[in-house]
Formats: sequence, C-alpha cells, structure tokens
Amino acid sequence: MQVEETEYLVVYPGHNTTTLLYQRLLKKSCNVELVSTPIKISYGCSLSIKFKEIYIDIVNAQILKISIKPKGVYRIVKKPKYNNYEMI
Repeated sequence: MQVEETEYLVVYPGHNTTTLLYQRLLKKSCNVELVSTPIKISYGCSLSIKFKEIYIDIVNAQILKISIKPKGVYRIVKKPKYNNYEMI
C-alpha cells in the first residue's frame, strides 16, 4: 500500500497576493499548484496554493517575506467521498 504525502492549501482573499506568492514559490523550485479555494473554506472565487508537506518551511518563509498574512493554511484530509480541511 502506497502512503500519500500530506498536502496543504494556503489561502489569500485576493488573486494578486496569491499570484505573488505562487510566483515566488515557483522561483524557489517548489512543486506547487494554483487552485480554486474549496467552498468549505471560503465562498467566492478566491485562489489557493496547493503544496506538499516537504515545501511547508519554504512556503512559511515566503509568507513572512511578503509580509501579507494569509486567510489561513489548511491541511487537506482526504476522505473517500470528499476532502476535509484542518486549519494549522
């Protein structure tokens, strides 16, 4: 049985800040993905950055560098029918 690596979402209310952080993470060679924020976390059309646990230190360092606090960082809890999200 293969063990899946834990994934996380960092959520900002605006597209500009999300895109800024996304570009910075790509420059740091992080394997990240720009995704729509799940409705369980935020209504509307906000964007999130999905990343694996191995990048959490780099993500946190870049959040501090841009000095704009995110709405939240969430752990994705995979369920058979749907995902849940735990704020960390």
